[in-house]
Amino acid sequence: MEEKRVSVVTPKTGGKPENIHSFNLKKALEETKEKHNELRERQSVKTDDNRVKAQSEFSLADVSGALETFLATLGEEDKAAKIALLSHAPKVEGFVITIEVDNDFLLTRVMDLHPALLSFLMKKLNNGYITLNVQIYVEKNNGEEKKRLFTSKDKFEHFVTINPAVGELKALFGLEIE
Repeated sequence: MEEKRVSVVTPKTGGKPENIHSFNLKKALEETKEKHNELRERQSVKTDDNRVKAQSEFSLADVSGALETFLATLGEEDKAAKIALLSHAPKVEGFVITIEVDNDFLLTRVMDLHPALLSFLMKKLNNGYITLNVQIYVEKNNGEEKKRLFTSKDKFEHFVTINPAVGELKALFGLEIE
């Protein structure tokens, strides 16, 4: 095999290479700021164009349908949010939509989705003036808040108030609640 050698000849002008300029830090910084400002202006124009400016009327059925469509777009990892949004019917008063959830955990999950859900509802219902409220559901019983029974002990105590004989049987047989 033969080896080929290539030689490069560069012209020399007074000992300095041609077309080399010094780097100007101030100029580079100004160009970067200008590009950044132009990009920011383009993005702000895009967000203004995406806002829904209409004030279309909507009903409870429209909101429920839009919520079902939104839930279809959620992935499988958001089961808690799906349960929260399906557990109670939304309330509609004018342009205010109120969604009620059962506890603080579900409230946190829905609040994480709040911006995306609000944007989706605005587009789907063609109304840019929607207000979305999320709150914990409170069931009223004769003007008093009804206590939710979650633990076995709470359920047993509630059952004893309904039927005191159960409490006597528990004491008679020495039973304990797990």
